[in-house]
Amino acid sequence: MIRGTGIGIDTGGTYTDAVVYDFTERKILSAAKALTTRQDLSQGILEALDKLPPELLRSAEIIALSTTLATNACIEGKGGRSKLIFLGGDEKVINEFGGKYGLPPAEDIYIQESYTNFSGGIEQEPDWELFNTHIKARFGHLDGAGILEIYAMKNNAVLEKKAKELFQRIHDIPVVCGHELFSDLNCLQRASGTLLNAGLFPVIKEFLGAIKKAMAERDIKAVVMIVRSDGTLMSEEFAALRPVETLLCGPAASIAGGTWLSKAVNCVVIDMGGTTTDMALVKDAVPVKAEEGVSVGKWRTFVQGFSIKTFGLGGDSAVHYDETHVFLEDYRVVPLSVAGAKYPSVITGLRKLMDSPTSHDLYLHEHYLLVRDITDRKRYTEQEKRFCEALQKGPRILRDAAAAAGTDIYNLRVSRLVKEGVVQICGLTPTDIMHIRGDFSVYSAEAALLGARYAAFNLGISVEELCNRIYDEVKRKIYLNVVKLLLENQDKHYMKKGVDGDAERFISQSYESAKEEYQGIVSMAFKTDFALVGIGAPIHIFLADVAKLLGTQAIIPEHFEVANAVGAVVGNIYVSYPVKVRPNYSHGGLDDYTVFGFTGNRVFKTLEEAENFAAAEAKAGAYAEAIKRGADGEIALSCEFDKTNIDARGVPVYLGTTITGHAIAGR
Repeated sequence: MIRGTGIGIDTGGTYTDAVVYDFTERKILSAAKALTTRQDLSQGILEALDKLPPELLRSAEIIALSTTLATNACIEGKGGRSKLIFLGGDEKVINEFGGKYGLPPAEDIYIQESYTNFSGGIEQEPDWELFNTHIKARFGHLDGAGILEIYAMKNNAVLEKKAKELFQRIHDIPVVCGHELFSDLNCLQRASGTLLNAGLFPVIKEFLGAIKKAMAERDIKAVVMIVRSDGTLMSEEFAALRPVETLLCGPAASIAGGTWLSKAVNCVVIDMGGTTTDMALVKDAVPVKAEEGVSVGKWRTFVQGFSIKTFGLGGDSAVHYDETHVFLEDYRVVPLSVAGAKYPSVITGLRKLMDSPTSHDLYLHEHYLLVRDITDRKRYTEQEKRFCEALQKGPRILRDAAAAAGTDIYNLRVSRLVKEGVVQICGLTPTDIMHIRGDFSVYSAEAALLGARYAAFNLGISVEELCNRIYDEVKRKIYLNVVKLLLENQDKHYMKKGVDGDAERFISQSYESAKEEYQGIVSMAFKTDFALVGIGAPIHIFLADVAKLLGTQAIIPEHFEVANAVGAVVGNIYVSYPVKVRPNYSHGGLDDYTVFGFTGNRVFKTLEEAENFAAAEAKAGAYAEAIKRGADGEIALSCEFDKTNIDARGVPVYLGTTITGHAIAGR
């Protein structure tokens, strides 16, 4: 049991947050923020830590971490070089259905016959000599590997274990089996998570390395724990082998932090950052979990986690417009206020633009900022290289940048440079509007105002009207997504199929109707008793108005701006381990029961014997998993029973029992 202090750290895409937490008094002692330094994560971590009292850092017993690195790697298609070994895989099935789970074509997976049947029985051993030959030739250059056998869940994964043993004799690279990660039957979804885990090995290695470097430089000797996708904690050793567990690490920490800080029993937690907004429903003080596992980008996995809705809306969302409307893009740009504070040339370019402004379909106020040098990269065109060379002395406004590249604004082709992160766009954002209205004043208000004046000029409206429209669009998008989340959790139709375009249009109309307090022929109002809990730096500006339209209250808790770091440090180690009992029917009726347990499979004549054994196995599995994740000291164990029966012409038919063991380690 920890009775001293702990440190919570969250490394996000824009900011790194840090807090010191007193476990005895259950309160935050100090909090700090710093910009995330993507080129060297340890620098941003050190800057945040240095804003906290040094005596509290040295006395901390635990450092709990959260990050969006794994989430971003999945969305952006990045990560390490990895490959899946699929024993018993079917090439045709993989090629037809594997893409739905994020799997590559079968030709990019090593597939070998396993000689197992549907019940998990091993009819003959795989050709291990062939296995060794191919593994030696095809895997040496990789950062990680995953091993899966199609029926591993029914035969105690004996072939997966043997394959891993042989693999480790040949290669000294990280490798994890599917049964070590998941206990579910769907082999394609297990395969997806297992392959993804292999690709995340270098991502988590870099993150943990940065933490260790920062701790060493500040003489911090605390135990390191990492947040899982369900808000619970695991040891750094466990995370290093199962990085897929961090898939929704950052969003999970923010939801856990918002729940803890607000003390709200029923609420929607909304975390608005620079690029995206994360949202989750909390019922009876517990965040709702994803029923079929976490999905991120193209990947569908069995990772246990909160059901989190993420959409493109943040303080740095690009503000664009057409002849009459203002809208927010789903992607991020560098705010003009931020760029102008660092680069005086941005303000100079905007002043020149506004000396004699002309309306234009293109966003002439936007600047381009060089992030990476591509001088020696052969894959880029000469125009792209000239363009980047022109940016080496600082950002350039669109027209000047095009001229420097030897072309005009209509023929400038730089979308690839932006997509690959070589160049960033600097443009108008909600952050700039905050500077104009005085809601935020850290960077250059002049740059923000100049950009807003040009946008307003194109629309034929005042700057004040432009600011009102942009703020209103932020509120509309929050309202829209809150209502979608509530509908999906209330109606299984929407949970399964999502809220389509027609329904979204109706929700947007209800927003306008609620604003104007006009009901028309029929009321279009949406109302909820669930409070809206806001966390993340910009959210307090918008949430009260959205809550009022929904007939509920907005809660902005103390320390809302560092909720992710709070969620990391207040977590604990909690494990669920399911064991299944299945009836065995024959032509003569019900013969016996099979338990697919933690230590192996057993057959029993009576259901009572089977369920008693299954309960013991579920608790043993939960306990063992808690120890693996780093639990120390007292571990509370319990289990719950879920029987499945169907009605066959008035006669109940037993289909099985799932017994779930629970283990929780006290803090």
